[in-house]
Amino acid sequence: MLFAFANDLKSGAVAGGEGEETPDPNEEHCWGHGTWDGTSCACEAGWSGDDCSMTQFCEGYGTCYDCSYSSAPFTTAKECAKCEGSSTPRLMDTYGRCYSCSYSSNISATEAECAMCEGSSTPRFMSTDGYCYRCSWSSGESASADECAKCDKSSTPREMRNGICILPGYCSDGFLSDSGFCYPCRISGGISATADECAKCDDSSTPRKMRNGICILPGYCSDGFLTSGGSCRSCSYSRGESATEAECAKCDKSGTPRFMSTSGSCYSCSYSYGVSATADECAKCDKSGTPRYMDGSSCYKCPTSLVGLNTQEKCESCRGTWNAGTQTCSSNPGA
Repeated sequence: MLFAFANDLKSGAVAGGEGEETPDPNEEHCWGHGTWDGTSCACEAGWSGDDCSMTQFCEGYGTCYDCSYSSAPFTTAKECAKCEGSSTPRLMDTYGRCYSCSYSSNISATEAECAMCEGSSTPRFMSTDGYCYRCSWSSGESASADECAKCDKSSTPREMRNGICILPGYCSDGFLSDSGFCYPCRISGGISATADECAKCDDSSTPRKMRNGICILPGYCSDGFLTSGGSCRSCSYSRGESATEAECAKCDKSGTPRFMSTSGSCYSCSYSYGVSATADECAKCDKSGTPRYMDGSSCYKCPTSLVGLNTQEKCESCRGTWNAGTQTCSSNPGA
């Protein structure tokens, strides 16, 4: 005798054979939880013990979940939005997962989706880089004043400080970077921050100062150049780095001068490839061990066997025309 369970009867999986079952056509797509319509799984009433009502949503494999469900299954925006009118609304991230507003981490989402949590017990706010944060999130985040104010009615209201949305008291013994991190005044590297934040270290044992938008310790990077991110590079550093013209020019009098590209990066004269730059910047390499020359709007490194520059278009040791495209010499007859 063949016994059939309720799920088998519902899916039509049982056939009248001698102890054999007909394979469930839904199982491959829906794990046996829902009805496959050729493109997606439709939730079946009763699978989770209740119909998918206004307090439930249907996930991608046909299972009904309560809106208070703690995890984040994949589903459609339409299904996730069913929880909007419940006491535990949810939001969709940019990858198709339906999150509870009380989920502990930050979520990549649109501003409209993040706003779904405004009426919940755990409202959230949007950062300027596209993440939806819980108001109780411990670090500072770059956000608008309006977004930060969404936490006013939460159990952890936040406040604005130099464009950063923070918990009150956050970073009281250090300074805030432009990205919202809190740094101690004694940290050795350069940090991008406002002058007001940098000045918070004035009364500390390690006061700092501003240099081209970077908060540094006095004497930091005195024999090199500061990148836009606050790192110190030696003038002999082999690659290009984003920096100001003033920082790049600090290498002019060194044994390894550098030049600025038109895109705002400071390059080594020994850099192997062509870089868009002005003729004046390219000429800074003339007295270096690896002079460069202009071809059109780009500054190129001359062949390694070069003795000196003849003109902008010819390299003396080549005794011909240097082809910037093929990086080869074209011999000039009789040269």
